[in-house]
Amino acid sequence: MSEPTASRMATPGTRTDYFEIDSAAVGGRFAISVALPRGYGRDGTDPPLVYATDGNLVAPLADALRGGLVDDQAATRVEPYVQVSIGYTAEDAARQLILRNRDLVPPGEEVPGFMADHARDRLGAGASESAVEDFLAAQRGARADAFLAFVEDELHPEISRRYRFRGDDVGLFGFSYGGLFTLYALTAGSRLFSRFGACSPGVVVPDSRIYGLYDTLRSRPAEAERHLHLTVNAYEMFGPVRLYRHLAIEVLRLYDLLCERPLPGLRVTTELLAGEAHATGLADAYRSFLRTCYPADRAVAEDGNPDRSR
Repeated sequence: MSEPTASRMATPGTRTDYFEIDSAAVGGRFAISVALPRGYGRDGTDPPLVYATDGNLVAPLADALRGGLVDDQAATRVEPYVQVSIGYTAEDAARQLILRNRDLVPPGEEVPGFMADHARDRLGAGASESAVEDFLAAQRGARADAFLAFVEDELHPEISRRYRFRGDDVGLFGFSYGGLFTLYALTAGSRLFSRFGACSPGVVVPDSRIYGLYDTLRSRPAEAERHLHLTVNAYEMFGPVRLYRHLAIEVLRLYDLLCERPLPGLRVTTELLAGEAHATGLADAYRSFLRTCYPADRAVAEDGNPDRSR
């Protein structure tokens, strides 16, 4: 494991550390970016902690947005927070579309028949059939359980050793298959997180493991209160890509399940992001999660919004 180094291009007044960590649970090495808020360690308060998957994309996005989100002049101000973005090292970054299938998809999740064509589009016109097969094989052998074990049992103790934060206020943000992993962490019964951002979650089959895990979770005794925030992009629903239309269908099915068979102690909020497609919705989804789950004025948030909260 390497020691943290300060980012050369952090937002003014903030600090971003970087280190790498090997995982025995996954059998791989991960790149970790830790973004610290202004005044961290000087004002005597411990901020909340947010984990984010797909760190190669989310870490630079977070650095660009977090200054404005926590600014006193923001229309919807977010509480200052520590963010841990989990990504892939420089050696593995070129394969991240394949590796994230391994890490973010629940074990045993069905691979839809149209996924091969989608994979060819995602990997690009020059992709070989062996690359497509590697993509699909990573999904068939998915190990989100191992990745969750890495986050809970290997990474989180290291973050706890290095940084100060509110130990009972840990969130998880994920987009696309990262959102699927967020749902997996919730329904698998993870006790690390209290707030879950499942944004455009990659549930694309009607018999997803998420549904069975949710029923099992409901049969257990009620635990601490938790907050799930769901977002979906309008052009996922009405766009040309079959995979994303199925994603939108399953998000609505999941929301119906949450309404009809609610989990005690789980608060659910939602937002439909107008004018965005899957490829463009990450920034708005990230803002939506933070503004809804980490507002600076927590009392206002707890009242809920009748149009977006159940």
